[in-house]
Amino acid sequence: MTTLTVGVALIKLLEQYQVEHVFGIPGVHTIELYRGLADSSIEHHTPRHEQGAGFMADGYARVSRKPGVCFVITGPGLTNIATPMGQALADSIPLLVISSVNDTIATAQAQGMLHEMPDQLALSSQVARYSETVSTAEELPAALAKAFNLFAGQRPGPVHLQLPISLLGSPANESLIAEPPQLSARSVAAEVDINAAASLLNSAQHPTILAGGGSVEAARQVRLLAEKLNAPVHLTINARGVLPYTHELSVPATCTYHPVREILNESDVVLALGTELAATDYDQFKDDQFEINAKMIRCDIDPLQINNNHTADVGLVGDVGLTVQKLLDVVEPVAAGDGDDRARRSMQAATAALSARERRHLTILETIREQVTDCIFVGDSTQIIYSGNMIFNMPEPGRWFNSSVGFGTLGYALPAATGAALARENTPVVCFIGDGGMQFVLGELGALKDTGKPVAVVVWCNGGYLEIKTSMERADVTTVGVEFSVPDYVKVAQAYGVDAVTASNEHEICTAIQQHFERGVPVVIVVDEEEILHAS
Repeated sequence: MTTLTVGVALIKLLEQYQVEHVFGIPGVHTIELYRGLADSSIEHHTPRHEQGAGFMADGYARVSRKPGVCFVITGPGLTNIATPMGQALADSIPLLVISSVNDTIATAQAQGMLHEMPDQLALSSQVARYSETVSTAEELPAALAKAFNLFAGQRPGPVHLQLPISLLGSPANESLIAEPPQLSARSVAAEVDINAAASLLNSAQHPTILAGGGSVEAARQVRLLAEKLNAPVHLTINARGVLPYTHELSVPATCTYHPVREILNESDVVLALGTELAATDYDQFKDDQFEINAKMIRCDIDPLQINNNHTADVGLVGDVGLTVQKLLDVVEPVAAGDGDDRARRSMQAATAALSARERRHLTILETIREQVTDCIFVGDSTQIIYSGNMIFNMPEPGRWFNSSVGFGTLGYALPAATGAALARENTPVVCFIGDGGMQFVLGELGALKDTGKPVAVVVWCNGGYLEIKTSMERADVTTVGVEFSVPDYVKVAQAYGVDAVTASNEHEICTAIQQHFERGVPVVIVVDEEEILHAS
């Protein structure tokens, strides 16, 4: 029988919060975290770098809509996972990062201990909603309750808890693992504000909805409100699928395009739902010309967002789904309107603005979406993903996400796709990653092999950092550092025991995805961008 220590109690508490997976690399400072893990219901997944742990947890959280949990060691474990925490913070993804910390935490002068850092909380606080130390066994239940209540009832994001090394192995009382408290419910906007918003919407002739990542769990309510108002719904990158691509009011076309902005400016009332109205979704070209001249209603669970970037005429502080449900009760249906016409014109304008390269990218994505049923696309910062972000849509939310905006890290897609596959069984996961980004995380092919999940890793090869090279050329800067040697990805994959093929067109990509999904094994698909762009 395993002695109840603080580390064992932590595992039992995570089980009570229905945690099913943890991601991490064991180290000498976290051995006591693992004491109770083998006998628990929680599956542990070992990346090849703590960055991979964070990205795996991120992908898992986006698809499962449950917090991703990571174990990391003192010092370098925390610094390595800081980048994934930054990405999760930018995109409001719930991550719980649990680290050890040296017992010299309160010592003013460094003692030269292994993995010692002067102030771990100072580092992690910059990439977390909050970061705190659990100093005693008695503090552990409350610290976990605080974290999981934030995930359940507030704007989610990373939370960091650190436990002194000596505390992890110290005895714990059975009272620590009593049933956890009931999680707090999400709030709904005040009735007076809902009525004020309804008054604006009921007087509108040309209402428009802007849906961001905060509306992902409110897809049904957003669709019903859009149909009741006959209002087009402009979807940010993280909101793709909130209205499916087949819906006549769905506008995944980015407002970065001037013609789309012009049609948006025909609106007399704009309802922004769970969106920061940030440059990565509305001003990717950074021309500072995105404006909303209509009356603005903003709904967000985070009160700080109500006037961030654009000031609201009416602010609705509360969960998007609960608040829109209340709006549905007081908003009057529009018998006739031009919402479907404005949506159609926005999509036509955006399509016309696409370059030939972007059109080809879009055709490839659409072909995979149609031929590989119910697939999930996970992307890195790479050319085809940039194109998809401009206009591509999915049948439901949570099936298109990537790291090319927000914190904008490289090396995200492979581990995140692995986490996504763990979150949803029997679902094809397609990862798009460039030959630059892939070299950030080559080792995570081993983690994918360990899980055995049928992820299709499409390595998009163009021999360098093409986006940066193009930007340098546009700025009349001599290109330096953007072209590099690449390995033979087929051989690298095979060295990890992962199947690998090359593909010269989208149909070959689809065939490889389908065949390996049916076999239930992962595959690396190597694509030469120039070759596939000119394929018929």
